[in-house]
Amino acid sequence: MTKVSGTGVYDFKRHRVAEYPVEFTDKPEAKPGAGQSLPSSITLSEIQRDKLTRIAEANWIKSGDSKPKNPFDPQLVKEIYETELTVKPEGKSQRKTVPLQRVMVLEVSQYLENYLWPNFEAETASYEHVMSMILMVNEKFRENVAAWSCFHDQKDVFRGFLERVLRLKEGRDLTIAEKTNYLVFMINAFQSLEDEIVRETVLTLASLRSWHSLSYGRFQMELCLNPDLIKKWKRMIKKESDDAHKQGVHLDPLSSVEVNFLRNLIEEFLEVLDHKVFYQMHSVNEDDELDAASTFKQVNDASVLYCERFMEFLIDLLSQLPTRR
Repeated sequence: MTKVSGTGVYDFKRHRVAEYPVEFTDKPEAKPGAGQSLPSSITLSEIQRDKLTRIAEANWIKSGDSKPKNPFDPQLVKEIYETELTVKPEGKSQRKTVPLQRVMVLEVSQYLENYLWPNFEAETASYEHVMSMILMVNEKFRENVAAWSCFHDQKDVFRGFLERVLRLKEGRDLTIAEKTNYLVFMINAFQSLEDEIVRETVLTLASLRSWHSLSYGRFQMELCLNPDLIKKWKRMIKKESDDAHKQGVHLDPLSSVEVNFLRNLIEEFLEVLDHKVFYQMHSVNEDDELDAASTFKQVNDASVLYCERFMEFLIDLLSQLPTRR
Protein backbone atom coordinates (compact mmCIF):
# COMPACT_ATOMS: atom_id res chain seq x y z
CA MET A 1 0.00 0.00 0.00
CA THR A 2 1.14 3.58 -0.59
CA LYS A 3 0.51 6.56 1.64
CA VAL A 4 -0.82 9.67 -0.09
CA SER A 5 1.38 12.53 1.08
CA GLY A 6 -0.20 14.97 3.50
CA THR A 7 -3.61 13.34 3.61
CA GLY A 8 -3.05 10.31 5.84
CA VAL A 9 -5.03 8.24 3.31
CA TYR A 10 -3.68 4.92 2.07
CA ASP A 11 -4.06 3.62 -1.45
CA PHE A 12 -4.36 -0.17 -1.23
CA LYS A 13 -2.92 -2.00 -4.21
CA ARG A 14 -4.53 -5.25 -5.26
CA HIS A 15 -2.43 -8.20 -4.16
CA ARG A 16 -0.46 -9.80 -6.94
CA VAL A 17 -1.96 -12.94 -8.43
CA ALA A 18 0.08 -16.08 -7.85
CA GLU A 19 -0.09 -17.44 -11.38
CA TYR A 20 1.32 -14.21 -12.76
CA PRO A 21 3.99 -12.85 -10.36
CA VAL A 22 4.02 -9.38 -11.86
CA GLU A 23 5.25 -6.18 -10.30
CA PHE A 24 2.98 -3.21 -9.67
CA THR A 25 4.33 0.30 -9.97
CA ASP A 26 3.46 3.09 -7.52
CA LYS A 27 3.21 5.58 -10.35
CA PRO A 28 -0.42 6.29 -11.32
CA GLU A 29 -1.56 5.66 -14.88
CA ALA A 30 1.71 3.96 -15.76
CA LYS A 31 1.73 2.77 -19.34
CA PRO A 32 3.31 -0.59 -20.12
CA GLY A 33 6.67 -0.35 -21.80
CA ALA A 34 9.95 -2.13 -21.88
CA GLY A 35 10.38 -4.08 -18.65
CA GLN A 36 6.95 -3.12 -17.31
CA SER A 37 4.00 -5.38 -16.57
CA LEU A 38 1.05 -5.63 -18.89
CA PRO A 39 -2.25 -4.24 -17.57
CA SER A 40 -4.70 -6.68 -16.03
CA SER A 41 -7.41 -5.83 -18.57
CA ILE A 42 -7.86 -6.29 -22.29
CA THR A 43 -10.06 -4.58 -24.88
CA LEU A 44 -12.42 -6.21 -27.37
CA SER A 45 -10.34 -5.01 -30.32
CA GLU A 46 -7.21 -6.53 -28.81
CA ILE A 47 -9.02 -9.85 -28.39
CA GLN A 48 -10.27 -9.80 -31.98
CA ARG A 49 -6.80 -9.06 -33.39
CA ASP A 50 -5.06 -11.67 -31.25
CA LYS A 51 -3.63 -14.74 -32.97
CA LEU A 52 -5.09 -16.95 -30.21
CA THR A 53 -8.56 -15.79 -31.24
CA ARG A 54 -7.92 -16.92 -34.80
CA ILE A 55 -6.69 -20.29 -33.50
CA ALA A 56 -9.79 -20.54 -31.30
CA GLU A 57 -12.15 -19.77 -34.20
CA ALA A 58 -10.62 -22.59 -36.23
CA ASN A 59 -10.51 -25.14 -33.44
CA TRP A 60 -13.04 -24.64 -30.64
CA ILE A 61 -15.23 -21.55 -30.88
CA LYS A 62 -18.76 -22.54 -31.90
CA SER A 63 -20.76 -20.14 -34.07
CA GLY A 64 -24.46 -20.94 -34.08
CA ASP A 65 -25.01 -24.61 -34.91
CA SER A 66 -21.74 -24.96 -36.82
CA LYS A 67 -18.83 -26.81 -35.27
CA PRO A 68 -15.16 -25.76 -35.44
CA LYS A 69 -13.38 -26.60 -38.66
CA ASN A 70 -10.57 -28.70 -37.20
CA PRO A 71 -10.77 -31.83 -35.01
CA PHE A 72 -9.06 -31.97 -31.62
CA ASP A 73 -5.27 -31.85 -31.90
CA PRO A 74 -3.23 -32.80 -28.78
CA GLN A 75 -0.18 -31.23 -30.40
CA LEU A 76 -1.96 -27.86 -30.53
CA VAL A 77 -2.53 -28.02 -26.76
CA LYS A 78 1.20 -28.65 -26.25
CA GLU A 79 2.13 -25.83 -28.60
CA ILE A 80 -0.17 -23.31 -26.89
CA TYR A 81 1.15 -24.31 -23.47
CA GLU A 82 4.81 -24.09 -24.48
CA THR A 83 4.53 -20.81 -26.40
CA GLU A 84 1.87 -18.94 -24.41
CA LEU A 85 1.59 -20.43 -20.91
CA THR A 86 5.13 -21.42 -19.94
CA VAL A 87 7.39 -19.22 -17.85
CA LYS A 88 10.75 -18.98 -19.58
CA PRO A 89 13.73 -18.57 -17.23
CA GLU A 90 15.47 -15.24 -17.65
CA GLY A 91 18.68 -15.83 -15.79
CA LYS A 92 18.45 -17.23 -12.30
CA SER A 93 15.78 -14.75 -11.23
CA GLN A 94 13.14 -16.07 -13.68
CA ARG A 95 11.68 -12.59 -14.09
CA LYS A 96 9.83 -13.42 -17.31
CA THR A 97 6.30 -14.42 -16.31
CA VAL A 98 3.22 -15.93 -17.89
CA PRO A 99 1.54 -12.96 -19.60
CA LEU A 100 -1.82 -12.43 -17.96
CA GLN A 101 -3.37 -11.24 -21.22
CA ARG A 102 -2.62 -14.55 -22.95
CA VAL A 103 -4.56 -16.45 -20.30
CA MET A 104 -7.38 -13.92 -20.47
CA VAL A 105 -7.75 -14.36 -24.24
CA LEU A 106 -7.92 -18.13 -23.82
CA GLU A 107 -10.53 -17.77 -21.07
CA VAL A 108 -12.67 -15.44 -23.18
CA SER A 109 -12.60 -17.98 -26.01
CA GLN A 110 -13.74 -20.70 -23.55
CA TYR A 111 -10.60 -22.76 -24.10
CA LEU A 112 -11.37 -24.91 -21.05
CA GLU A 113 -15.06 -25.54 -21.73
CA ASN A 114 -14.88 -26.07 -25.50
CA TYR A 115 -11.50 -27.71 -26.05
CA LEU A 116 -9.56 -28.92 -23.02
CA TRP A 117 -12.36 -30.48 -21.00
CA PRO A 118 -14.47 -32.14 -23.78
CA ASN A 119 -11.30 -33.82 -25.09
CA PHE A 120 -9.77 -34.80 -21.75
CA GLU A 121 -9.06 -38.46 -21.09
CA ALA A 122 -7.33 -39.31 -17.82
CA GLU A 123 -5.33 -42.18 -19.31
CA THR A 124 -4.01 -40.39 -22.40
CA ALA A 125 -4.00 -36.64 -21.64
CA SER A 126 -0.57 -35.05 -21.82
CA TYR A 127 1.16 -33.16 -19.05
CA GLU A 128 0.59 -29.92 -20.99
CA HIS A 129 -3.12 -30.70 -21.25
CA VAL A 130 -3.46 -31.12 -17.46
CA MET A 131 -1.37 -28.04 -16.68
CA SER A 132 -3.40 -25.97 -19.16
CA MET A 133 -6.60 -26.99 -17.38
CA ILE A 134 -5.03 -26.03 -14.05
CA LEU A 135 -4.16 -22.58 -15.38
CA MET A 136 -7.62 -22.01 -16.83
CA VAL A 137 -9.34 -23.03 -13.57
CA ASN A 138 -7.02 -20.63 -11.70
CA GLU A 139 -7.94 -17.86 -14.12
CA LYS A 140 -11.65 -18.42 -13.47
CA PHE A 141 -11.02 -18.00 -9.76
CA ARG A 142 -9.00 -14.84 -10.44
CA GLU A 143 -11.94 -13.44 -12.41
CA ASN A 144 -14.37 -14.65 -9.71
CA VAL A 145 -16.52 -16.73 -12.07
CA ALA A 146 -17.88 -20.27 -11.62
CA ALA A 147 -14.85 -22.52 -12.04
CA TRP A 148 -16.24 -26.02 -11.54
CA SER A 149 -19.62 -25.84 -13.29
CA CYS A 150 -18.38 -27.20 -16.63
CA PHE A 151 -17.14 -30.35 -14.88
CA HIS A 152 -20.48 -31.33 -13.34
CA ASP A 153 -21.74 -33.15 -16.43
CA GLN A 154 -19.00 -35.80 -16.16
CA LYS A 155 -18.23 -36.43 -12.51
CA ASP A 156 -16.32 -39.66 -13.11
CA VAL A 157 -14.06 -37.98 -15.66
CA PHE A 158 -13.50 -35.08 -13.25
CA ARG A 159 -12.34 -37.51 -10.57
CA GLY A 160 -9.90 -38.86 -13.13
CA PHE A 161 -8.69 -35.31 -13.78
CA LEU A 162 -8.06 -34.67 -10.08
CA GLU A 163 -6.19 -37.97 -9.80
CA ARG A 164 -4.00 -36.89 -12.72
CA VAL A 165 -3.37 -33.59 -10.92
CA LEU A 166 -2.30 -35.43 -7.77
CA ARG A 167 0.16 -37.57 -9.75
CA LEU A 168 1.34 -34.75 -11.99
CA LYS A 169 4.74 -34.41 -10.30
CA GLU A 170 5.64 -38.09 -10.49
CA GLY A 171 8.79 -38.49 -12.56
CA ARG A 172 8.84 -34.82 -13.58
CA ASP A 173 10.70 -31.78 -12.28
CA LEU A 174 8.39 -28.77 -12.43
CA THR A 175 9.66 -25.22 -12.72
CA ILE A 176 9.11 -22.91 -9.76
CA ALA A 177 6.33 -21.12 -11.70
CA GLU A 178 4.58 -24.43 -12.43
CA LYS A 179 4.87 -25.41 -8.76
CA THR A 180 3.25 -22.09 -7.83
CA ASN A 181 0.42 -22.59 -10.32
CA TYR A 182 -0.09 -26.09 -8.93
CA LEU A 183 -0.29 -24.71 -5.38
CA VAL A 184 -2.81 -22.06 -6.43
CA PHE A 185 -4.98 -24.78 -7.93
CA MET A 186 -4.86 -26.76 -4.68
CA ILE A 187 -5.72 -23.60 -2.72
CA ASN A 188 -8.72 -23.05 -4.99
CA ALA A 189 -9.76 -26.69 -4.60
CA PHE A 190 -9.59 -26.63 -0.80
CA GLN A 191 -11.56 -23.38 -0.82
CA SER A 192 -14.30 -25.16 -2.80
CA LEU A 193 -15.27 -27.85 -0.31
CA GLU A 194 -18.92 -26.87 -0.71
CA ASP A 195 -18.77 -28.41 -4.20
CA GLU A 196 -19.43 -32.15 -3.90
CA ILE A 197 -17.29 -33.32 -6.81
CA VAL A 198 -14.31 -31.38 -5.46
CA ARG A 199 -14.87 -32.25 -1.80
CA GLU A 200 -15.01 -36.04 -2.18
CA THR A 201 -11.50 -36.11 -3.67
CA VAL A 202 -9.53 -33.34 -1.95
CA LEU A 203 -10.70 -34.17 1.58
CA THR A 204 -8.93 -37.53 1.32
CA LEU A 205 -5.67 -35.57 1.10
CA ALA A 206 -6.14 -34.20 4.62
CA SER A 207 -7.66 -37.26 6.24
CA LEU A 208 -6.35 -39.47 9.05
CA ARG A 209 -4.58 -41.60 6.43
CA SER A 210 -1.94 -38.89 6.06
CA TRP A 211 -0.63 -39.95 9.50
CA HIS A 212 0.90 -42.99 7.81
CA SER A 213 3.67 -40.63 6.67
CA LEU A 214 4.52 -39.45 10.22
CA SER A 215 7.68 -40.67 11.91
CA TYR A 216 7.06 -43.43 14.45
CA GLY A 217 7.80 -41.19 17.45
CA ARG A 218 5.57 -38.38 16.25
CA PHE A 219 2.80 -40.85 15.43
CA GLN A 220 2.89 -42.35 18.95
CA MET A 221 2.88 -38.87 20.50
CA GLU A 222 -0.15 -37.79 18.46
CA LEU A 223 -2.11 -40.89 19.48
CA CYS A 224 -1.23 -40.29 23.16
CA LEU A 225 -2.44 -36.70 22.86
CA ASN A 226 -5.64 -37.82 21.08
CA PRO A 227 -6.75 -41.12 22.70
CA ASP A 228 -10.17 -40.88 21.02
CA LEU A 229 -8.46 -41.39 17.68
CA ILE A 230 -6.95 -44.77 18.60
CA LYS A 231 -10.20 -46.66 17.93
CA LYS A 232 -10.76 -44.70 14.74
CA TRP A 233 -7.22 -45.47 13.60
CA LYS A 234 -7.66 -49.20 14.27
CA ARG A 235 -10.93 -49.26 12.35
CA MET A 236 -9.28 -47.51 9.43
CA ILE A 237 -6.34 -49.95 9.41
CA LYS A 238 -8.70 -52.94 9.49
CA LYS A 239 -10.75 -51.56 6.59
CA GLU A 240 -7.59 -50.92 4.55
CA SER A 241 -6.36 -54.44 5.26
CA ASP A 242 -9.72 -56.00 4.31
CA ASP A 243 -9.89 -53.99 1.08
CA ALA A 244 -6.35 -55.02 0.14
CA HIS A 245 -7.15 -58.66 0.88
CA LYS A 246 -10.25 -58.57 -1.31
CA GLN A 247 -8.26 -57.09 -4.17
CA GLY A 248 -5.46 -59.58 -3.66
CA VAL A 249 -2.78 -56.91 -3.29
CA HIS A 250 -0.15 -56.19 -0.66
CA LEU A 251 -1.09 -53.37 1.73
CA ASP A 252 1.47 -50.58 1.45
CA PRO A 253 -0.02 -47.29 2.70
CA LEU A 254 3.16 -45.33 1.93
CA SER A 255 2.65 -45.93 -1.79
CA SER A 256 -0.66 -44.07 -1.72
CA VAL A 257 -0.93 -40.58 -3.21
CA GLU A 258 -3.29 -39.51 -0.43
CA VAL A 259 -0.79 -40.54 2.25
CA ASN A 260 2.19 -38.76 0.70
CA PHE A 261 0.53 -35.64 -0.75
CA LEU A 262 0.98 -33.26 2.20
CA ARG A 263 4.35 -34.67 3.17
CA ASN A 264 5.69 -34.26 -0.36
CA LEU A 265 4.43 -30.68 -0.53
CA ILE A 266 6.07 -29.83 2.80
CA GLU A 267 9.37 -31.38 1.70
CA GLU A 268 9.17 -29.46 -1.58
CA PHE A 269 8.55 -26.22 0.31
CA LEU A 270 11.52 -26.80 2.61
CA GLU A 271 13.72 -27.54 -0.40
CA VAL A 272 12.69 -24.27 -2.08
CA LEU A 273 13.07 -22.33 1.17
CA ASP A 274 16.56 -23.69 1.86
CA HIS A 275 18.05 -23.63 -1.64
CA LYS A 276 15.98 -21.48 -4.02
CA VAL A 277 14.94 -18.29 -2.23
CA PHE A 278 18.49 -16.93 -2.23
CA TYR A 279 21.23 -17.54 -4.76
CA GLN A 280 24.82 -16.36 -4.93
CA MET A 281 25.87 -13.51 -7.16
CA HIS A 282 29.47 -12.67 -7.98
CA SER A 283 31.05 -9.55 -9.36
CA VAL A 284 34.04 -9.84 -11.69
CA ASN A 285 37.26 -7.88 -11.21
CA GLU A 286 39.39 -6.37 -13.92
CA ASP A 287 41.26 -9.65 -14.48
CA ASP A 288 37.95 -11.48 -15.13
CA GLU A 289 38.40 -13.53 -11.97
CA LEU A 290 35.72 -14.08 -9.35
CA ASP A 291 36.27 -11.93 -6.33
CA ALA A 292 35.20 -13.89 -3.23
CA ALA A 293 34.83 -10.71 -1.21
CA SER A 294 32.25 -9.38 -3.66
CA THR A 295 29.92 -12.40 -3.38
CA PHE A 296 26.42 -11.46 -2.24
CA LYS A 297 22.99 -13.04 -2.09
CA GLN A 298 20.16 -12.16 -4.45
CA VAL A 299 16.50 -12.88 -3.72
CA ASN A 300 14.66 -15.11 -6.19
CA ASP A 301 11.26 -13.44 -6.40
CA ALA A 302 9.59 -16.44 -8.05
CA SER A 303 10.65 -18.68 -5.15
CA VAL A 304 9.47 -16.13 -2.59
CA LEU A 305 6.10 -16.09 -4.33
CA TYR A 306 5.94 -19.89 -4.14
CA CYS A 307 6.67 -19.77 -0.39
CA GLU A 308 3.94 -17.17 0.11
CA ARG A 309 1.42 -19.37 -1.64
CA PHE A 310 2.48 -22.41 0.35
CA MET A 311 1.86 -20.53 3.60
CA GLU A 312 -1.56 -19.51 2.25
CA PHE A 313 -2.24 -23.18 1.51
CA LEU A 314 -1.35 -24.22 5.07
CA ILE A 315 -3.45 -21.43 6.55
CA ASP A 316 -6.43 -22.65 4.53
CA LEU A 317 -5.95 -26.20 5.81
CA LEU A 318 -5.74 -25.01 9.41
CA SER A 319 -8.64 -22.58 9.21
CA GLN A 320 -11.34 -24.86 7.75
CA LEU A 321 -13.14 -27.27 10.04
CA PRO A 322 -13.07 -30.30 7.67
CA THR A 323 -9.29 -30.11 7.28
CA ARG A 324 -7.92 -28.64 10.53
CA ARG A 325 -9.14 -31.63 12.56
